Amino acid sequence: MDMWQQWEGRVVSGRFPLLRYLGGSEQGAVYLTEIDGSKAAIKLIPADAELQVSRWELAAKLSHPHLLRILHTGRWRADDQRDVHFAVMEYADENLAQILPSRLLTPAEASEMLIPTLDVLDYLHGQGMVHGNIKPANIMAVGDELKLSSDGIRPTGESEGTFEEANPYDAPENASGAISPSSDTWSLGLTLVEALTNRLPTWDRTTENDRELPENIPPPFNDIAKHCLSWHPGRRWSTAEIRKRLDEAPVTRKEDVVDQQLSEVAEAREFPAPAAQWSVPPPDVREAIVGQPGTKGQRRGGRVAAAVIIALVLIAAGVRLFQHSPQTQQPVSTTATQPSAASPMPPTQPASSPASRTNASVGHDAVTRKVLPDVPRKARGTISGTVTVKVKVDVDTSGAVSHAALVSSGGSGYFANQALLAAHQWTFTPPTVDGRAVPSEWSLRFEFKRKGIKAIPQRTSPGA
Repeated sequence: MDMWQQWEGRVVSGRFPLLRYLGGSEQGAVYLTEIDGSKAAIKLIPADAELQVSRWELAAKLSHPHLLRILHTGRWRADDQRDVHFAVMEYADENLAQILPSRLLTPAEASEMLIPTLDVLDYLHGQGMVHGNIKPANIMAVGDELKLSSDGIRPTGESEGTFEEANPYDAPENASGAISPSSDTWSLGLTLVEALTNRLPTWDRTTENDRELPENIPPPFNDIAKHCLSWHPGRRWSTAEIRKRLDEAPVTRKEDVVDQQLSEVAEAREFPAPAAQWSVPPPDVREAIVGQPGTKGQRRGGRVAAAVIIALVLIAAGVRLFQHSPQTQQPVSTTATQPSAASPMPPTQPASSPASRTNASVGHDAVTRKVLPDVPRKARGTISGTVTVKVKVDVDTSGAVSHAALVSSGGSGYFANQALLAAHQWTFTPPTVDGRAVPSEWSLRFEFKRKGIKAIPQRTSPGA
């Protein structure tokens, strides 16, 4: 892998610069590149991997709105006289494997994920081909579209190939030979279970028993997963049967998917999501992390994928913001809802506050720095109405926040995390009792709306 990382800065075939190493393994690497001024991904593999090259050439001839395009393939001799094959592909913003370590998909999102995926598999199976590698890392967000990877596509009946490594999403029959459409069904069933529970069902590969499914899978997905994960390929549902079952019990689709309660992951997973082991974006070297904004899909197109795309792009973005991005600071005087030193908000006086016991005079205090959560406009665009998050902060005698605690999430873990991060950075003029600064306690109410974010502070202790 170190060898692949050292190629950053080189130009493949005099046309495709290796701008940034995205990830890989001993079998290959994926780099960020450019084609005609647009971002793309380029995948490099050893010169002896001829089977993969044939698959690239096959996939390059396919066209489906939810299938990542292979834009260019070729052979290149590196500066050290080493020959490699390469494929330039569309660049994807995120993939599902990056999301699952932080949250699960809601039933509405799972439905929106299944529909375009089934469309792609219908198309491939009708062309006499199989996808061969359905898993979270290969379900990607490309602009406002959901797309599947394409560089593992192969004719029905073709074996895995010696250059590939087994993975926990492989159907039982993959190890002994040919892959069929029912193999894709198996992998789709596992992906669905993981998306809803963040774990893969237990299974003894030495037996012919069906996998045991977690009990908390909601309908109709429990029925779909059960019929996808039959050990015998002939008993598995086809994509048409899966779609029929989904249509019989439609899941209510909400535009405001980020506003739904996020499922926090507290349990250890049987199999970690493979792509989660990579740095962002974590590519799987068998299926490149690639994509670009695509055309509107067939049937329901972008509207079908909109909810799960928001989850893929925005929730992952939320994790990065939480870890890295500074918050937007706004002076107190710029927000109408912000009390100032000259016009403080009337405080609520608890009966047990020190001021009520001592009748001492409490000097007025004020917010001296307000930090609003740094939420992308596209994330706010998913809100219907208002998401209200309440945070309690303890303020020390210097006016800095010493502790912040969530009081109410407003039903959204994403927005709650952003509010907490922002609250830690507020500063205050501490109140005084008999001329001396004293600690205080504040309630911060963050109101997230499509048009913007408002913060309303109120001191709760000590009373005036």
